Amino acid sequence: MATDNRCCTICRDEPRNPRILPCIHSFCLECIRRYCECEGKIPGDDVPCPECRTEFQIPKNGVAGLPERTFVRSSNTSLKAVGDYCVEHQERLRMYCLECNMNVCSTCCLEAHKSHKFDRVEKVVETFVRSIDEEIGPVTMRIECLNGVAAHVDSEQEKLLDNIRMVEQKIEERGQRVKRSVDLQVSDLLQELQSLKADAQKEAESHKGRIRLAVTEMDSFITSSLELKSKSDTPSLLTQAVRDVNVRAKQLLETHAIPDEFRIPTYEFTPVDIDVDQNYIGHVFTAEESGTKSGIFNLCLVFNVYLSALFQLYSYSYS
Repeated sequence: MATDNRCCTICRDEPRNPRILPCIHSFCLECIRRYCECEGKIPGDDVPCPECRTEFQIPKNGVAGLPERTFVRSSNTSLKAVGDYCVEHQERLRMYCLECNMNVCSTCCLEAHKSHKFDRVEKVVETFVRSIDEEIGPVTMRIECLNGVAAHVDSEQEKLLDNIRMVEQKIEERGQRVKRSVDLQVSDLLQELQSLKADAQKEAESHKGRIRLAVTEMDSFITSSLELKSKSDTPSLLTQAVRDVNVRAKQLLETHAIPDEFRIPTYEFTPVDIDVDQNYIGHVFTAEESGTKSGIFNLCLVFNVYLSALFQLYSYSYS
């Protein structure tokens, strides 16, 4: 059960008064104490191992209550975890203290650990190996299950993307239809307005033409009358034309009476009454499968019937 820890992975130096964690990683007592303080942990709290992140519980008396890790120096002066001999008694470590979770020698069992429960290292190793297999089995099954769930989520995500693309296409198609309808309606209304404009301008020009004609005829009458007046030295000509002048003046005044005040037509735009949210396309909502609730949102587009309102989107009224 021993591992070869040549240095403390926190201070990167030779372990001093090392403590071993349940994950078999060991650290200097002071290093692991400072680490727990930095994590804001107190006795009784769970703390992740600084190296493998496996959680361990701080003993009630603090990190000093963690099992001690003993080391001997090999011939090449490197630190080697004791798996064979006890440093204090120089005896082979054949027993395992079940209360201190560490290998001990026979003398340790009679002295420091005499009130503890212990068993042979070989038997404890067999038990640990079986327990590891028993623990790994359910975890392995859970991993397989989680991988299956992840694959299912990937599949559902693909369905979601396909569904979104389909809904986007429907929305765009609907939008194009509505846009074409609105553009056509606007074009028709503008064309109608231009026709009304042309008729109004034609009427105004006709009215001005009649006025210009009247003014021209009256100006001509005045000119000819003044010319006739200037020939007063020929009484015979003047007396013969007086009656014609009088008749022509009456005729002009009757023909070209002062017209009523001309008023141009005015036009107004009145929009049709539409729905409250002014939505001409439709709505997107989440649909639940019949009898089950899907974890992946299934989008569905429902179009409201607005086409008839669109063809009456604008109207013009004029006086």
